[in-house]
Amino acid sequence: MGISEESKKNVELIDYLIKGAQLNDSLLQSYRQMHLTIQSIFIAIGVGLFIAILTFTKLAQVVLATLILTVLAGVSLYILYTMRRIIIARGDDVNFWHRKLILVEQDLPPNQRYFTEFKIYQRLHRTDANYLKNLFLTNNKISAEEIYVLVERGLGHTRKVLDRWLFIGINIIWFLLLAIGVGYTVYRYLGLP
Repeated sequence: MGISEESKKNVELIDYLIKGAQLNDSLLQSYRQMHLTIQSIFIAIGVGLFIAILTFTKLAQVVLATLILTVLAGVSLYILYTMRRIIIARGDDVNFWHRKLILVEQDLPPNQRYFTEFKIYQRLHRTDANYLKNLFLTNNKISAEEIYVLVERGLGHTRKVLDRWLFIGINIIWFLLLAIGVGYTVYRYLGLP
C-alpha cells in the first residue's frame, strides 16, 4: 500500500516550510553574530579610549580621546539601533514560517505533529503545557490567534536575552564609558582639585 497523493503533497509542503524556516533562522543567527562581533570590537576600542582618557597626562590628549570616544559611541549606538530593527524583523520572519508549519501540521494526526510538540516543549517553563497540548495536539481546529500564542506571544528566553537585554546592556556600557569619560575630561579641563 503506497502513500496517497495528498500525503505526498503534505510531506512536500512541510519540507518546503522547514527549509524556509531554516533559511530565515540561519539569516537571523548570522545577523546576530555579525552584530555581536561589531559591537565587541567597538566596545573594546571604547574601553581602550576610556583607559587612555584616565591615564593621559596632557589635557589635549584627554580631550582628543574623549572626542574620539564620543564619535565611536555615536556610531556604535546608531549601528545598535539599526541592527536591532533588522534582527527583530528577521525574528518575525522566522515566526512566519513557524506559524505556517504549525498550521500545516494540523492536517496530520496529533501524534505526528512533531514541530508543534517541540514548540510546546519550548514553552513548558512559561505556560501551562497541558492547555497547549489539549489545544494543539488533539483533533481541535485552531485559529491564527491560537498559533500566535504558541509561536510569538511572550519572547522565549533566548530572544529575551539576545533581542532585548543584550541591546540594553550595550547601551548601559556606552552610557557609563561616556559619562565617566566626559565627566573626567570636564573635571580635568576645569582644573578642579
